[in-house]
Amino acid sequence: MSDYRGRVWGALLALGLLACGAERDGGVSSADGGRAPGERDAGPKPDAEEACPRSNPYCKDPAKPDAGPPKPTCGNAAIDLDTVGVNIMLAIDGSASMAPHWDRIRTAVGRLHDGHPEAQFGVQVFWGLIQEDFNMVRDKANWCGGTQQNFRDIGPSTTQELLDVIGMAPPGPGFFGIWETSPVIDPLDYFVTNATKLADPTRTNYLVLVSDGNDNCFGSAYTTQQNKLIAYEKLAVELAKHNIRVLPIGFDAASAASWNGTRLTTPPNTNVEALSTLLKFGGTGLTELPKIENPDQFADVLDQVGLRVRSCRFAIPPMSGDTKINPFELTFTINGAEVPRDRTNTSGWNFVGDDIQQVELFGDACVAVRAGSQLGSQKTCAGQTCGSAAVEVKTKPRAVLYLLDASASRIECTDGTINCVIEGARGLPMRTSYTFWETVQGTLGQSLVEPINDDVEFGLQLFPKKFQNALNCDIGTEPEIAPATGKQIKIMSTMNEKLPLGLSPVVAALESVAANPGRLAEAEVQGAVVMLTDGGDNCTGTEQADMVARLGAAAKSLHDRNVKTYVVRYGAASGKTPEQDEQLRAIAVHGGTARSDPADLTLTPYIDAKDATDLNAALAELSDKLASCDISVGMLDADADKDKANLYLNGALVPKQAPNVDNGWSWKDAEQTAIQLHGPECDEFKTARKTSVIIEFGCQPIFVM
Repeated sequence: MSDYRGRVWGALLALGLLACGAERDGGVSSADGGRAPGERDAGPKPDAEEACPRSNPYCKDPAKPDAGPPKPTCGNAAIDLDTVGVNIMLAIDGSASMAPHWDRIRTAVGRLHDGHPEAQFGVQVFWGLIQEDFNMVRDKANWCGGTQQNFRDIGPSTTQELLDVIGMAPPGPGFFGIWETSPVIDPLDYFVTNATKLADPTRTNYLVLVSDGNDNCFGSAYTTQQNKLIAYEKLAVELAKHNIRVLPIGFDAASAASWNGTRLTTPPNTNVEALSTLLKFGGTGLTELPKIENPDQFADVLDQVGLRVRSCRFAIPPMSGDTKINPFELTFTINGAEVPRDRTNTSGWNFVGDDIQQVELFGDACVAVRAGSQLGSQKTCAGQTCGSAAVEVKTKPRAVLYLLDASASRIECTDGTINCVIEGARGLPMRTSYTFWETVQGTLGQSLVEPINDDVEFGLQLFPKKFQNALNCDIGTEPEIAPATGKQIKIMSTMNEKLPLGLSPVVAALESVAANPGRLAEAEVQGAVVMLTDGGDNCTGTEQADMVARLGAAAKSLHDRNVKTYVVRYGAASGKTPEQDEQLRAIAVHGGTARSDPADLTLTPYIDAKDATDLNAALAELSDKLASCDISVGMLDADADKDKANLYLNGALVPKQAPNVDNGWSWKDAEQTAIQLHGPECDEFKTARKTSVIIEFGCQPIFVM
C-alpha cells in the first residue's frame, strides 16, 4: 500500500486556495481572426520538417522535386483508398481551478476544430457537486456529490456550437472559496458505461482530456494515490476496448501566484503521474505527456495534439468494376516507398482487427501520412500470394461476483497494533501500518487491472451492505454492482467509498447470491463467486450445525448451476476459530473448489491468506484458474479454408501444434469450431495486456518444429 500523500482533505484545501477568483470575461480571443460561427479554415500549418522529418523513410526530401504519386507497375491500376473518418471528443475539466485557463481553452478548441474539417467533434464539460446531505457525506466519507456534465455527442458541429457547450467559465463550484470538488475518473468512465458515438468501430476515435488530473472525488477522502492510479490504468484499458484512444493534456503552474483582492489565483499543477498513466495505456503512441508550462502555450500544444488525431485508417473498396479485390493481394506505398505489413501494429500497415476491408498505418508510415505524404495502393507485384479471409476469436465469457466482507473487524491493523488507526487519523504522509480493509482495497483493485482479468465481467456485493449502525447485518436482495463488462472502475470506487462497519452475515450473503445468481448462471457464461472474508458468520443467531448446513446448501445450489464458489480467508492467524474454519470448509467443499481432501482436517480446503503477500498470491491463483485457453471460432467467410489456417496472438504467429509437442495451437474439435492454445502461448494469452487472436485462412499452416 502507498502512503497518504494523496489524501483528499489536503488536496481539496490546496486546490481551493489556488483555484478560485480568476478573472472570467469569457470571450474568445482575437486568435479567432473574426471567424463567423461555424466557418472553418485550413487551421495552423505545422513546420513541414517537424511534421515529417527527413529521418522518416516515407517522408519526401525537400531538396528533391515532387515526382507526384507513384506510377502503377505490373499492369495493375492504382486502387483508390477512402480515408476513414475521425471522431474527436473534447473532455474538459470544468472544476473551479480551471478558471485561469478557460479563455485559452475556448480559443484553442476553435483552432483544433478549424484545423480538422474532416473530423466530427463532441464536447463533454464535467464537474462535481458539493454534497449537502451529511448522511451521504458520512456514507462516502467524501464531500463530493454527483458528477455533472454539459454534453454534446459526436457529430457535425460548428465552432460556436462547441463553445456554447463549453460556456463562458468553468461551471464547477468552490466551497466557500476554500476548496472544490474535482472528479476526473468518473466522467471519463461515462464513455465506458454508456453508448456514445465516440465508440464507433468504423472510425478512428480520440478522447482528448483537458485536465490537471487531480481527482478528489474517487472513493472516500482516505483513498490513496496508488489506488487512484490503478483506476486510471484500468480506465484507459477499458476505453481502448471501446475503440477509444485517450490523449490527455495537462498544465503546470510555472507562473507566480497572484492575488486578485479576494483569493489566490494560480493555474493548477498537473498530476503528471495520473495523466501519464492514462497516456501510457491510452493507445495514442505518445510517450511524453503534452503539458503546458505557460498558459499562453495552450493553443500551440493543442495544435501539436491535432497532428496526432488525424486518421491513419483507410477503407478498401470491396469492388473495382466487376472484379472483387482481395485485400491480401494489395501492396501499399508512401511517396513510392513500399510499406511492409506489421501484425503487431507497431510499424507499417495491418488490417483493423478481422476487418480486411480496412487497413491502418503505424509508426513512421502514420507520421508521414498525417503530414500529407501520398499513400498509394495496388495489387502486389511479388507474384503468387495467399490469404482469403480472417476472423477474430474469443473465449467463453467469464463472470465473477466478489462477495466482500466489509464488517467492522476489517479495521484491525495487519501488524496487530493500533498504529494504522492512529496514523490514518493523523493523516501522516508516511505509514508504517495499514488495516486489513485498506490492504483489500489496494490488492483487489490491482487484481481488477491485471491483464489476465481484462475480459472478465466483474460484480460486487458487500456484506453488510448498507451503513446503519455497528450491529448492522443487512444484505439486501441484489448486489451493489451486478456482473457486467466495464464495471471495474465502479467496483473500485464503491470499495474505496465504503468504511467497514457492522457484523458478518456470511450465511445470508451467500444465500442471497444462490437465490439470485443472475449473469453467473447463464448457460454460455463461466460463472464464479469469490467470497473474501476474515471468518465466519456472527449474524444468523442459529446453531453452528445449522449455519454449516445452510452454507453448504447455498454453495451446492450454485455449483449445480455450474457456478463455482471460491473462499479466501484474509486475516490474522490468531483470529481464526474452529467454528469459522468449519463454515468456510463447507463453502469450498460444496462449491466445487476444495484444494485438499475435505476429510483431512489437517489440510485447509480454502485459501487462507495471512498477509498482503498471501492475498496477492491468492487472487493471482484464482485469476489463473478462471482463465481459459479454449477459444471459440465465430462465423467464417465462405472463402475460409480451415485446413489452411494460421493463428496470430497479438500479431505474432503461433505455430500449429504437431504430434508430441506441448506448445502452439490446435483445433479442439473435429468440426473445427474451436481452438486451444498450449504451453507458453496459453500463458501469454492469459497474461498479455492485449489479447487479440486472429486466424487468417488461405495459407499453408506453419507447424511447431
